[in-house]
This record gives sequence, structure tokens and C-alpha cells, in this order.
Amino acid sequence: MVCGMAKKRKKKRGIGTLLFMIPMILFLILLAVGFLFLNRREIVIELNGEDTVNIDYGGTYQEEGASAYYHETMIPFLHKNLELESTDNVNSSVPGHYTVTYTASFKDIRTTKVRKVNIVDPIYPEIKLVSDPDGYTPYGHKYEEEGYSASDNYDGDLTDKVVRTAYKDCVMYSVTDTYGNKTTVSRMIVYDDRRGPEISFPQGSAEEEVFVGGSWYNDYYAEDDVDGDVTEAVKVDGSVDTSEPGDYQLTYTVTDAHGNTSETTRLVHVKVRPNNDGAAGEDSKTIYLTFDDGPYAYTEELLGILAKYNVKATFFTTSAYPAYAYCMALEAQQGHTVAVHSATHNYASIYASEDNYWADFNRQNEVIAAQTGSYSNIFRFPGGSSNTVSMNYNSGIMSRLSQQASAKGYIYFDWNVSSGDAGGTTDTEQVYQNVIAGIQACSRAGVPSVVLQHDVKAYSVNAVERIITWGLENGYHFAALQPGSYAPHQAIAN
Repeated sequence: MVCGMAKKRKKKRGIGTLLFMIPMILFLILLAVGFLFLNRREIVIELNGEDTVNIDYGGTYQEEGASAYYHETMIPFLHKNLELESTDNVNSSVPGHYTVTYTASFKDIRTTKVRKVNIVDPIYPEIKLVSDPDGYTPYGHKYEEEGYSASDNYDGDLTDKVVRTAYKDCVMYSVTDTYGNKTTVSRMIVYDDRRGPEISFPQGSAEEEVFVGGSWYNDYYAEDDVDGDVTEAVKVDGSVDTSEPGDYQLTYTVTDAHGNTSETTRLVHVKVRPNNDGAAGEDSKTIYLTFDDGPYAYTEELLGILAKYNVKATFFTTSAYPAYAYCMALEAQQGHTVAVHSATHNYASIYASEDNYWADFNRQNEVIAAQTGSYSNIFRFPGGSSNTVSMNYNSGIMSRLSQQASAKGYIYFDWNVSSGDAGGTTDTEQVYQNVIAGIQACSRAGVPSVVLQHDVKAYSVNAVERIITWGLENGYHFAALQPGSYAPHQAIAN
């Protein structure tokens, strides 16, 4: 019995040991499996300082560095320090976004970490406005830009990048630099009215002359930069009596809606008309006024001026404006010389051959005869006898035509006083000055003056009355060209 009981106890002890060993084995298995599947090998890179750094443009960037180590997650207390490789492309002199890259390797593992470095531009562009402290914009007018400029510490001149927006009372200017810094400034528009109206004399001048018994029209015009036409508001102090010789002064005054007053004066000389009966003989004081290329829209006005002073002139006519052919009859009726210039004034055609020229000449002479009742034996070459344009069409034709003219009994007249209205000027005052200077030069040379003008040009016709009055007041007399009159001939160049 004792022996049997001992055997039972031994059997129970073996089962207990087995029950203890099984969990241990399972734990070890799980631990091995966990290490195998849960353990991670890794490289850790730690940056010194911030991951993202902002540096002002133009400043100095100093990299703070980094460190790296290798470890396994299941054994975190064991690690190995590693060497780092780095790349750095930071340029603090150029705004932008840069990186510093660190790389570490161990066995078959390679890890990279990046620090972002932003070189920023903290300075905003500058806009400068050009302005006159005394400047202003008249009421009702659009503001006229005075000027502006824009510059940036990095971009330089940004003037052409300025966006300008005009409003009723102000103008806004804005500009943005390359890095998004935007500057906006404004200009307040100053509206005011500080100028008085301007008074002018459209058809006359501040000093005029009129002969006793003549007509004088008190024309004037006033315009304000804000109110516009204020002629009706002009007050005139004084009057002119053309029946009595004397000097008459008139004063013109006008005030605009904002109280600005303007005043000007005009002097009118009423003179006794000089005698010009045309009886004086030809001499260095003789003036032959001649007009080419008409008749045209201004010819009748010119005839009125000539009639006013009993001055005779010479018209070298064309048929360029058929609607005004009747003026040739008026010219002849008033005692002027009507002569040939050209029917067509077409250089390419008339100077192509001698036959072409005389055919054109005869055509115009037929028009003259139809209007005046007689043909003319006086003419002027288109461009004058010295023209060189004819070389383009026929070499030597001017020399031949001048000889043929004499053989045919025709007399050609050039000129020795040029008004400049053939291309030199379009200014009435300059025409007047040119003619007066030319007449004086001819007089000093002891020869009559043959003046070239064109009655197809209003600015030239407008100078005629002053030329006449100057001539009469300085002892000259006027006449129309006739066979036997002084005929200046220029040097033939073809």
C-alpha cells in the first residue's frame, strides 16, 4: 500500500511540470515572433533648431547642423551614432525658397531629412508722385497725370508695373514686387478755377488800321477754361468812328462764373487813304503782285481787297477748279491781267514733250478767251523757268520751251520776290514778312518787285491787305504786268 501511493505522487509531479513549461514555451515563441515582426530598424535624423527658418533678404544665414543615429524599436536603449552628408543651396542675396538636406546611411538603410530656408523680402516697393503744389484741375475737366515713379529694393524700377485707377476725386496707384509686397498710394485731385477767360480777335489783331470811309467790324471772342464760350459776357468800352481820322482804343472786359476777370485793349488807327491812281511809271518802287494756280474759293475775297485799295494785279490761271472759272471774267472786268499758267498743272504730262506743253498752254488760253473775250500772250511756266522737276520727264525741255515762247510771241515772267507760300510756310505773318523783305531787297537793287503768291491758299491771301498798306505807306505803287513790263528770268537749269 505504501509503495502504491508513492507512485501516484510521482505521476502528479510530472504533469505539473509540463503544465508550467507549456506557457513558457508559448511566451518564448510569441516573443520571438514579436521581435521578428514588430521590431523595426531605423535611422533617426534630428535637426538642430527649427525645421523651417525665415531670413530677411540681404541677411546672413548660418546653418545650425543636425545629428543622426541608428536603433531598433524593440531595443530602444541601444543605438549607434552615424555620420551625416548634407547639401545646402541657400543664397541669402536672392529672395526665394531653399532647402538644406541631410542624409545618413547604415547597412542597407538610407534616410533623408530637409530643413526649409525662406529668404524673404520684407521691404515694400516705393511709389513717388510728381505734383505741383500750385497745380489744379479746372472744374469739369479730366485730371491730367502729372507723373509718378516706382522702385523696389530688389526689383529696381517698377514704374511700368504701376496700376493706375482714376476716380472722380482721386487717383489710386498700386504696384507689387516679385515677392508679393504690394504698395498703394493715392492722389487727391484738386479742382479749382484760377484763370480768367481769354479774349481774342479771330479776324483781326490787337492793333488794326482802317481808311477813312472804310468799314470796320468789331469782332472778338472770349473763352474760359471752365465756362467755355463767354463772348456774350464781354463788355466793350470805347468805339471807332471810321469817318474821322484818329487813333481809337477799345477796352474789353469779361468775368467768368468763379469771379476771374480778364481785360485787354485794342487800338484802331483810322487813316486817310493814300492816292494810288497807277499813273506812276515803272521803277524800283513798282510792285507787281502775281497770283498762281487759281482761280479758287479765295479769289473773290482777294479781288475785294484789291478793289478796296485800287490795286491791280496779275493772275496766272489754271483750270484746276472749273467751278471758279467765272472769276477770270471778274479779274478782267476789274482791270487785272489774266495770264496763262497751265490747264492741268500736271508736270508729268506737260513736260513730257514740247507738243504736250503747248497743247496744255493753248487749252488754258481758250478758257481765258471764253471768260475775258481775249487771249493772253503773258504766261508763267509751272514751277518757273528754273524748275528741275522737268528733268524727270524730258532733258533740256525748259531751254527749248523758252526759245519757242519768244518765237511764238509769248512773254514769260518768273519772279524775284517769293512769299514762301509754295511750301516754305503756311503762316500768314511769315508770308507778309517774306514779301516785305523781298520788296525791300529789290528796291535796294534798283529793280521792280515781281511777287509770287497763290490765291488758292487762304493764309497767303490773308497777308495781301497788309502788304498793300505797307507798300502804299512806304511810297510804293502797284501795277499789273503787261507786255514790256520788267520780266525777271531765273537761270534755266534744264
